[in-house]
Amino acid sequence: MDIGGPYMSERLEIQQLRRNWELLWGKQPHKLIGRVMLEKSIEFKLLEKNGFGLTVEQQSRLDQLIQDYKRNPKVFDSQHGALKPGTRLVKTYQGQKHSVLVTESGFEYDGQLYPSLSKIANDITGKRWNGWVFFGLRKVGAS
Repeated sequence: MDIGGPYMSERLEIQQLRRNWELLWGKQPHKLIGRVMLEKSIEFKLLEKNGFGLTVEQQSRLDQLIQDYKRNPKVFDSQHGALKPGTRLVKTYQGQKHSVLVTESGFEYDGQLYPSLSKIANDITGKRWNGWVFFGLRKVGAS
């Protein structure tokens, strides 16, 4: 399937690509968007127009991310790298091995579900810890 058609071509000047983007999206692209992003965005919009857009779940997740960003534009800066569900973190502390499973709704440790790694680290050590630092996912003093 030729999804780009007349909207996208390696032969198009960047100005024409920007005009095509504007026709499809109904607004001007940001001045710093480059060729590759314009092409990918046009490709997505054409797929969407042909019935191959986001699933309901994907759109819901995207809406939530947008809402989070509108509440706090730095929300994604503060993330320390997404941990995918199914990931297992192992930490040896005072000679004892501790294993944490990342789940869709938090972190499972010692048969309990926790909302944060910090709470787990606090329970293991009896002291206040940044859970990401405790489990070696972030260096001390890194932001």
